Amino acid sequence: MATIELVTSHSHLKDGEIGPFTGNIILQLTGNDIFSIPSERIEKIKIRKDDYETKQIASIDGTKADVLKKNEAKAALVAELNDMAIELCVMAKGDREKLASTGFTLVKETEKGKEPPKPSNFKVEYGVNEGSLIFSVKSHADARFYIFLFTPITSAPSDIATWSQVSSTSSKKEITGFKHGVDYLCRSANMGPKGKLIYSDTLTVLAR
Repeated sequence: MATIELVTSHSHLKDGEIGPFTGNIILQLTGNDIFSIPSERIEKIKIRKDDYETKQIASIDGTKADVLKKNEAKAALVAELNDMAIELCVMAKGDREKLASTGFTLVKETEKGKEPPKPSNFKVEYGVNEGSLIFSVKSHADARFYIFLFTPITSAPSDIATWSQVSSTSSKKEITGFKHGVDYLCRSANMGPKGKLIYSDTLTVLAR
């Protein structure tokens, strides 16, 4: 599992910071031979950035509705940046020199932290829509991000690493695509600064 060497949460960026920050990432990733990110992926980030900047300008002297639209656009951009940072960490496998070419912020050596404990209060609840499950676990300061894993019981592989999984910087994640009437084995895992996964106990959920 890859070592996490980039900051993977960008909600701290201020309104006037996130646009230029994203612009530099687009510049660094475009034509970057180290990672070879598809142009469509970079274009998606650019669309999020442009949408945010348009709505951010409109919100300066705008209405409460304009401010709400700006906040929603910023949240979408932040989510896109978080996902991209995680993907790059996985690709680089801890190579800080490679990650330094992305425009993202490297984790400082003094901020790497400790390994997180075993996940606690792991739950899987039904979402509003059919085929949707909401995974959640108690957040922990030393968890860089959270992995939610699942597989149908009838075909569950013995190697948990081959289970379907979704990564998130949030300790709560809604996941869709579960088949009605199928029993699923579910687990979560906390990932620390060195990429080690610490797994929760297993839950069984009947999808509906």
